[in-house]
Amino acid sequence: MHIKYLFIRILESCNAGCWFCGFAKSGDSYRLGLNEYQKIIEEAKKANVEYIRFTGGETLLHSNIVDFVRIANENGLKTSLITNGFLLEKKIEELSENGLNQVIVSLDEVGNKHNEIRSLPMLFERALKGLEKARELGVKTRVNTVCGPHNYKSMPELQSIFTDAGVSYWELSALKLDEKIIYEDGLDEVNNIVERVYLDGKKQGKLVPFGKYWCGNTEEEQTNYFDHSLPPRAAGKCQMVNLVRYYDAKNRNLYVCSLLPHRGLDKKYYRSFNSIEEFSLIDQETQEVAEYFYHNGPSVCHGCSSTASGCSDMLSMGEKEFEFMY
Repeated sequence: MHIKYLFIRILESCNAGCWFCGFAKSGDSYRLGLNEYQKIIEEAKKANVEYIRFTGGETLLHSNIVDFVRIANENGLKTSLITNGFLLEKKIEELSENGLNQVIVSLDEVGNKHNEIRSLPMLFERALKGLEKARELGVKTRVNTVCGPHNYKSMPELQSIFTDAGVSYWELSALKLDEKIIYEDGLDEVNNIVERVYLDGKKQGKLVPFGKYWCGNTEEEQTNYFDHSLPPRAAGKCQMVNLVRYYDAKNRNLYVCSLLPHRGLDKKYYRSFNSIEEFSLIDQETQEVAEYFYHNGPSVCHGCSSTASGCSDMLSMGEKEFEFMY
């Protein structure tokens, strides 16, 4: 097994107020410390991890984020971070100078509509400027979009904006709620948007979202999503749990997928380290959790992403391992 990607949640505080996020406007005071971070890096090297991704909360609120990037870079690890983009233009040059490889910005709507969704004025405009500056500095750029009934009709316009901005990678994934998600204009209108973004977009040379369609590629996947609010999942065994680990540093919980921490799992489905245990990426308990999700993830997971499900299927069909995250 090769654990290629390690996600680290370095804080929970956030300056945005997204209505679908548990960290909205959080003022949580927790910050991952440098000493503990160094120990995580040492364990990552033992496990032959290649990529570190910083997540939150809002990562750019952490005063040591540049140090985190620098330390990882000094240890031969590539880095990326997820941000809402509000502070990106201000901080990207220093991050780039210290070795940041990729920045991932969450953008869900166009202009002021996005600012309203995230309750942060001028966020869309500032995020775009940050992405453009990152590209100029040679930092790879990616956008993550959460798509649902509230914004799916804006996807073609967003696609054009991201293409013009030179974004290199777009993840377009389904809104996930613990209730039925209703598209009032019907399935035909949804599939019209799907055709414009994925099929027409490819013909026109635009940036096309990677992985599966956000609402599913097959009739079965679309039925699961529109009738049961289940996003597209891997068709066979879950390959991601053999590549990814996600560490919630505040609670000392280790998950075998970056999409599991927010699903309210029973403790038997993740590795929790008590106050006297040493953090490890490759202990037996974690391996057993990974084995469970490898076989059962596609039938029990309710939070998969278009990228993860699409990559898992490609790997299951014999595709060589690729840098799907970067």
